[in-house]
Formats: sequence, C-alpha cells, structure tokens
Amino acid sequence: MDEVQTIEAAVLSFYRGGSEQQKETHKWLQQVQNSPQAWSFCWDLMQLNKSSEIQFFGAITLNSKLRSDWAEVPKEAHHELKQKLLETIVLFGNGPKIVLNRLCISLGLFIVHMLRHPTVIEEVTNMFLQEQLGNLSKVTQIEILMAVLEGIPEEVKNIRTQIPRAVVCEELNRNAEFVMQTVVTYLNEKLSHSAVEPHDMNGLINAAKCTGTWVAHGNVHLNDREGMIQTLLKAVHYCYWKEPKDDGCLMPEENELAETALKSLANIISSYATQNAKYSFTVINYMKLFLDVLVPILDAEYKENNDNENLALMIYALFISTLECFSSAIFAGIVTDSEEVSKVYTRTVDMLIKCTDKPGTYPVDESCSTYAMEFWYMLQEEVLSMDNSEHKKRCLEAIKPVYAHVVKVLVRKSQLPTESSLHKWNDDDLEAFRCYRQDIGDTLLSCHDVLNDLMLDVLSEALDESIMYLSYDPQSTESWTLLEATIHAFCSIAQKIEYTEHQQIVKLLKVLNEIPYEKYNDKLFGMALETVGAYSEWIGDNPKYLPSAITLLVKGLNSTKASQATLGLKDLTSECQKEVIPYALPLLDACRTALQEGHLKNAEMIRLMYTVGNILSVISYENIILYLDAMVSPCFEELQAHVQNNDLSEPTKARVVLRLEMISKLFSSLNIRKPTEGDMDKGLVGMGAHKLPFPPGTPVPGAPVQPILLILEKTMGLLKNLCTLWIHDETVIDTLCKALQQALTNLMDDIKPLLTEMCCLVLSILNTNCVVSAADIAGNFILMFYKDQDCRQLMVQLFTAIMDYNFNQMQLNLGKLSRIADLIETFYAFNTRISKKIPICYSEVQVDCMKLVDYATKCIMLPETGPMKKSVAFITMFVKESTNHPVMMNVILAQGENIVRSTFLCIGGTALRTQVEIFADIFLALNFRYPAEFIQWMKLLEIPNFPTAFVSATDKEQFMRKVIKERVNKRLVQDHVRKFAALCRNIVEYENK
Repeated sequence: MDEVQTIEAAVLSFYRGGSEQQKETHKWLQQVQNSPQAWSFCWDLMQLNKSSEIQFFGAITLNSKLRSDWAEVPKEAHHELKQKLLETIVLFGNGPKIVLNRLCISLGLFIVHMLRHPTVIEEVTNMFLQEQLGNLSKVTQIEILMAVLEGIPEEVKNIRTQIPRAVVCEELNRNAEFVMQTVVTYLNEKLSHSAVEPHDMNGLINAAKCTGTWVAHGNVHLNDREGMIQTLLKAVHYCYWKEPKDDGCLMPEENELAETALKSLANIISSYATQNAKYSFTVINYMKLFLDVLVPILDAEYKENNDNENLALMIYALFISTLECFSSAIFAGIVTDSEEVSKVYTRTVDMLIKCTDKPGTYPVDESCSTYAMEFWYMLQEEVLSMDNSEHKKRCLEAIKPVYAHVVKVLVRKSQLPTESSLHKWNDDDLEAFRCYRQDIGDTLLSCHDVLNDLMLDVLSEALDESIMYLSYDPQSTESWTLLEATIHAFCSIAQKIEYTEHQQIVKLLKVLNEIPYEKYNDKLFGMALETVGAYSEWIGDNPKYLPSAITLLVKGLNSTKASQATLGLKDLTSECQKEVIPYALPLLDACRTALQEGHLKNAEMIRLMYTVGNILSVISYENIILYLDAMVSPCFEELQAHVQNNDLSEPTKARVVLRLEMISKLFSSLNIRKPTEGDMDKGLVGMGAHKLPFPPGTPVPGAPVQPILLILEKTMGLLKNLCTLWIHDETVIDTLCKALQQALTNLMDDIKPLLTEMCCLVLSILNTNCVVSAADIAGNFILMFYKDQDCRQLMVQLFTAIMDYNFNQMQLNLGKLSRIADLIETFYAFNTRISKKIPICYSEVQVDCMKLVDYATKCIMLPETGPMKKSVAFITMFVKESTNHPVMMNVILAQGENIVRSTFLCIGGTALRTQVEIFADIFLALNFRYPAEFIQWMKLLEIPNFPTAFVSATDKEQFMRKVIKERVNKRLVQDHVRKFAALCRNIVEYENK
C-alpha cells in the first residue's frame, strides 16, 4: 500500500509540479510502469475514490503493459485478467471518459493477444450485445463495444504479441465480416428511426469509425461494400437533413458523426486503390451515390462564411480521394459512349468548378476552394499522359473549354484583400493566402499545359476586363485588385512562354508601362515589376521590348517596391546581358543614383550590385574602370574609415557586413571573360566589345586584367586589416571569406598573382577562427593548386592549418562534440573532397590520419544529422581510396574494427532509426576493399548483448551472412541494416501482407 501511495503522490506531483520536477518525475514513473509490479498496482490506482489523474495513470499503465509486456502474464492468469478488465470497464462505464477510453483500448489489446482463440471476438461482442455487463445501460454497453472493436486493427500495428503475424492477419480477416455485419446492422437499426436519441450518438460515432478501421481486412471485393457505403452515406444525410436548424449549424455530435462517416468512406475507397482497373464499374456506381447524396449538401453550403465549412471540406476530400484512387475510371467519361460514365464525369467536373469558385475570399470567407486545385492537375496529367492518338486529341479538345473557364475563376479568386477588408485578416490568414496564391500559380501552369497558346488569349481577355473594371469608377482606389490578379496570372505562366513574339505579351508590357500606379495601391506596381522580371528570358528573345522593361524597373528603384525592381533587374541583366549593352551606361547611372540616395534596404543594395556586375561585364574596359571607381570605391572607403576608427560596435558591424556582402555579390557576377548569350555555341567568350577564341575562365595572353583582380590588388591590405580587427567575430569573417570565395570562383587561375596573399589571409583565419567559409575557400585553393609545384608549399600550409585547428577543437571538446557540430560537418565535408580528388595529400603531408579516422568514428555517433552524415561520407570515401595509398591503408587496417564497432552502436540505437540506412555505405566500402578483414571485424557481433540485448545470436549471424554476401547492391544492404536496427531496438517490423 505504501508503494501505491508513493506512486499516487508522484503522479500528482507530475501534473501539478514545475517543469524540472516533471522531468524527473516522468522518468521515475516510466521506470515504475515498466516494472512487473505494474500489473498489480495499476488496478489499485483505478478506483472511483482516486483523482482522475491517478485513475488515468493506472489506465495508461495497463495499456503499456498489455502492449509491451504480455509475456509476463502466465497463461493461467489470462481469464482473471479478462475479468478484471471487464469489471473495471463496468466501474468506469459512466466516466471519466478519458479513463474509459483507455480501458476500451486495453480490452482491444487483450483480444489481439487472445486471437489464437477463434471465438474471442464473437464472445466479447455477444457479451456486450446481450447486456451481460453489470448495471450498465444497453446504450453504454454498445458504445463501449464499438470503441473496443474499432481499436483492434489499429492496435495490431503497434503491439508486440507472441502470435505470429500471419496468424494475426488471418484471424482479423476471418473475423472482419462478423464485425462489419454487427456494426452495419447497428447503424442501420438506429438510422432507420425517424429520430436518433442523443444518447445513441457516441455509439454511432464509434460504429462509423469501426467501418473505417476494419475495411482493410476480410478479403472482400469492393463491389460487396455497397451496403456499408449506403449506410455511411445514410448517416451523413441524416445528420445534415434531419431537421431545420435555426442557425444552420450542425450540433457537435451530428457534425462528428457525419465527418467520421466521410472519413470511413474515404478509407473504404482508398483500401482498394491498387485494384484500379478491376473496379471501374463499381467506382462509377459509388461515385454516382456520392454525387446524389453529398452534392445537395454542398449546394446548400455554397455561400460565404457557412457554418458547416469543415463538413464541406470533408465531402470534397472524399471526392478528391476517390479521384486519386480511381482517376482513370472516372476520367474515361471525358469522351465515351456510356451515358452513365459521361454523366458522372460531367457532374464531378461541375462540382469541382463550383468548389474552385466557392463564394468569398480564401481563407477568411471560405476554405474549400484550395481542395480542387489538385483535381485540375490530375485531369490534365491523365489526358496528357495518354498515348498520342485520336482519343487523346478528342479528350484534349473536350477539356479545353473547362480549363479556359477555370483560368478565369482562378484569376478572380487570387485577388488580394483590399485595404478596407484587411481588418478581417490576421497574420496566419495572410500567410495561408500567400500559399494559396502560389497554388493558383501552379494550377495555372497546369492549365497552360492544356490550353497552350489559347491560355494567352484567355488571359488577354481577362486583362481587357480588368482594365475596363478599373475604368468603371476611376475615382475608386480599390478597383485595382482584379488587374493585379490578372498580371499575377501572366507572371505565373512566364516560364511556359516561348520566344515567339506573342501579341498578348506585347500588349501586357504596353499596359504595364501605361498604368498610373500612383493612383493605386503599391502592390499593383510590385506585381508589374515582378512580371517584367519573370519575362526576362522572353525579352531577351525579343529585345525591342527591352527599353520599356528597363524604364519600368528603373522607375521601381525609386519606389516602395524597390525589392521587386532589384529582382527584376537582376533577372533582366542575367538573361539579356548581351542585349543590354546599348542601354548599359544609363542603367549603371540609375543604379549608382539609387545606391547613393540611401533609400534602398540592405538586401536591395546587395542584389543591385549583382546587376552592376552583370552590366560591367559587357561594357568597354575603360568604362568598367570608370564605373568601378564610382560605384565600388564608396564600399571600400567606408570599410577603411571603420578600420581607422577601430570601431567594433554593433552598428558598425552591420555596416561592415553590408559592404562586404555588396562586394561579394559584385564579385559573383563581374567577369569580363564570362560567355555572353549565344557565344558558347561558337566557342567564343565575351569581353566587352572583344570576342576571343578561348574557353571560359582561360587567361587570355595580352588581355586586360580581370576587374576583380584589380579590386583585390588595391584592397588586399584593407581586407587584411579588416580581418585582423574582426578576427574573433564569426559573422564578419564568414562574410569576408564568402566574398573571397566568389572572387576565386570567377577568377579561377587568374587569381594566381594574389594567391600567396589570399592564402596568407585565409591561413590567419584558420589559425584563429576556422569559420565554415574559411575551410571552404581553403579547400578550393587546395583542390585547384595542390598539383601546381609553384604553389605546393602554400597548399601544404593551408592543409596543415585546417587539420591542426580542427584536431585541437575536437580534443578540447572531447565528450561534448555536439558543441562544435557545424565545425565537424564542414571539416569532414572538406576531407571527403580531399579523399576523392587528391588522396595523395594524406601521404605527402604530415597529417595524423589515425586521429582523423578515429575522430570520424566518434562523430558518426553524434545526434546531429549534419556531422553524422558528413563523417559517414568521409569514412566511406577514405576506405574506397585507401587501397591505392599505403598510409591510408594502414589506418583502415588499424581502425577497421573500431569503425565497425561504432557503426554497430549507431545501428543499434545511437542513430535515429530513420537514418540508419546511411551506415550501409560503410559496410559496402569495407566489404569491397577489405573483404577478408571485414569478415573478421563483423565477428564483433558474436559478443553477447552487442550491440543490444534485444537481438538474438541467430539474428546476428543471419545479418552478418547477408551483409558479407553483398559487396555492390546498396539497396539490399540498406534493407538489411534497417531491419537489423529494428531488431536491435526491440521493434517488430511488420510487412504488408
């Protein structure tokens, strides 16, 4: 009794204590639950005079024991356990509900364990049906019975039972029809009355759930499910139409029953999804039933802010689920001689057009319209995937008018909220609408696949209508939303529009330049700018429209929508780099003015520098130097001032990072040897007005010096000083390294004149603050120049610095490596590249490879995914390359057993179960390169209780044999590892039968 009181006190402490206390108490309570004594004390906790928290703990303890520790119950105690369960159910038959629900689950678990007895389900069912449970009312007994039956198939998935899986499945299939017949009979009996008593609703809800959980069992054909389907539809129909509702809203119980019935209907249909062709006729029949019973409900709810929106959602979900499972059967009605199939298809399309066009604005007035998006993708996919034939042509022609209509609906539905309606919107609504507009954009792409050039005609017509709507009331400031939505539609399909000079696009660009944006909300201007950017590729093919595009985007630089303007200019100057040459200097002047005026946000300034780099790359060398001085010098002058002031304040840091990011973005796009549009085909490279027959990136004899190199030569001293000043600030150093990385990426071999200085700068960083990007750029230097004898010594220094710094950090954090997870991830990503590209490094440089691999085996056991995966990749690559290099081979021969041991520990429980398959790579590499040694290392599994106590010697032997057999088939080894991991963790993996 003292023990029970201690447990009760702990439970109350858990529910009523603080978070730290809860953590400790929870751990102790779990240990108590796992003890064999739990079978006894759980009943003492489930007494009516206890608090509900204690009763609930008793119930979940019983649950836990039945689910995981059935082997502790002697066979002779089974009957007594059943009686106790039933008595306790009677005790809590009238509540608390939370305890009764757990007891129902427990009885279901007991039944699963007892399935060897062929009549156990019938016996328990009849006991409830014949009201043999004490003084509980018939209604309560039926409610409990339905809850118990409903849970049985679900519990089979999670339970550890001594009955073989095949026997369990066989018994479920054998009992399925008995259970279904019991449930459907009960549902029909209750629903046949003119009115269902309120106290029967819980029983009906549980019964409706039951049909959904048992439907996968019984080996019954879909056409034999018609009675059940009609019964569930009857439940939905009853709940909605049973009586007029003053406020139009279903009662909670009615709503739950209707929604549960709809979920079960969806489960029934999806259970037969793999047998698509077999049930074509049956599905058409069922779809007709759904349309007859459910569409009238949808019609009644076809309004804004309806009270039963969730019920409408569930109905649409059922239709979409049925279409996903049996699309070909229903889409056969597009063109068919069967009037019945044609009618079902037509009614379905009509219903989903109405769904797409649901009154109101998503998501504040309605939430259904998003459901239909998937259908429009499915329909076009079905038709376009048909073999090219007359039938496909006919289907395509048949659906075109539908998609043309849908496009107009989608344009209307994608209108932004007006200022006067925004009071109804919260942040979540705005985010949901943003995603909804993205879905509309994706759906419009599907529409274009069907309509092709006709799509532009439809949108052009919509453009005319939106402009006309704007002119109806010229004084209105809120009539812009339809025009903005139409422009958004054009923007959404830009990627589909080919180079042809489509007059509809010409008209669009003309309209975009003529709109008096100052009269309307700035979102309209923002969408216009975004659209011009989206059509950059088309403008590149039709360059006569470039001036108007530039004019609009430059105008945007001085507006509140500068973000879209800078994005548009970035795209335009990337796609039309050659074509922009005649307009380059005025455009550079506009960029310089915008940068100088100071109204741009940081991200906009950074992005604009990319545009500047694109333009500078194609103008004359003299002008490059001129504009570099005017546009880049301010960045370095400000950095110089900060260095001279020795200012380390936060505002200064923000400015330093901004200027470095601007420089970095310029470095990423400024390259006078970068090929321009069309030159790649000729093997030519653009360099201002010059065309030279050298491949991209090749130093050209006698050619002008790359502008980036000029910048670096002049500013290397400043960058060194900046690095010294901010050496302990990771953000600044990381940004500086990224700028240097961009320079290296563009200059390639051209960087050689500054290689020594840049490497010394990177070395100083590696020796003090080895940020991720410093290791990245050092790795790139090594990969590019290690084989160059003139640079070898410098590369060795870089390599040694990286290794020493990381070894030192791992030694300092030994036992708590998670603290430096990012560093480890970068370090082993770097070493994987070295192992793959220049493994000779490990032989020629004085590096402790034994330590390198030893740390990697520790890092594969980290909980963080990044360093774990990168360490596994390194070990795998190091093993693969090691046989060609004695130094590396000696390390693997010495560390092989340690690698295998750590890998087993990861598979056994250290790593997340969802990620264990990655360790198959290590096994495959070792088995392929060191087959004889691998067999010996695998014998670690002969150690008792290794890697865990749950896996038997037989299972371990089978696993060894299977893995050793496979040296190439990665998928098979992954499968073996996944299953072995489940055994190690005492998780039974059930395969679908």
